[in-house]
Amino acid sequence: MLVGDSVAFPVLRTGDAETALAVACALVCCSSSPDRSVFVDAELTCVIEVMKARDMFPESFYTSGNVFLRAEELPQGPAELARLLPVTFSAETDERGELPCGTVLLLGGARCGQLAWMGVRWPAVPELGLGPEWARTGVQACFNSTAEGEPAVGHTVLVHVRRGEDERAGHLARQVGQTLIGPEEEGW
Repeated sequence: MLVGDSVAFPVLRTGDAETALAVACALVCCSSSPDRSVFVDAELTCVIEVMKARDMFPESFYTSGNVFLRAEELPQGPAELARLLPVTFSAETDERGELPCGTVLLLGGARCGQLAWMGVRWPAVPELGLGPEWARTGVQACFNSTAEGEPAVGHTVLVHVRRGEDERAGHLARQVGQTLIGPEEEGW
């Protein structure tokens, strides 16, 4: 039984990371406040990925076992970085939500990762009797992982809505040419 305030519905599963990003961004644009920061996280398993993440997201954080490092604290040499692998990387974009070029390639090649737009403002849908909503709402694009961060094959896009507003999830999916493709999952 699900007990949180929100649920997530999958609207797309694909092997193409660019398609997953395009659908996720289209869903965010359905919001009445599309300018939102984006949370980015991934498990990186090679030195090149860590170096790219550090360059793309200078304000990022890295965890390796029980070691927590800021981007500027990461070792510079490949051999030293290799000793930290695998590394969990996390960052947040500015309020415009602009992702650095190459983000999709980084996440698509990571062991697992996600982009999460949280607290987006879903507009009212009068024909469904739904007012505006922004509590525990959002869009999540999972790359090579489930919504819970477990490894999986392919990429999934989920829309987060308030529990009991399944109609809103279906409405949002239709707005971007998709449908709900699976049962609800635990949301944020």
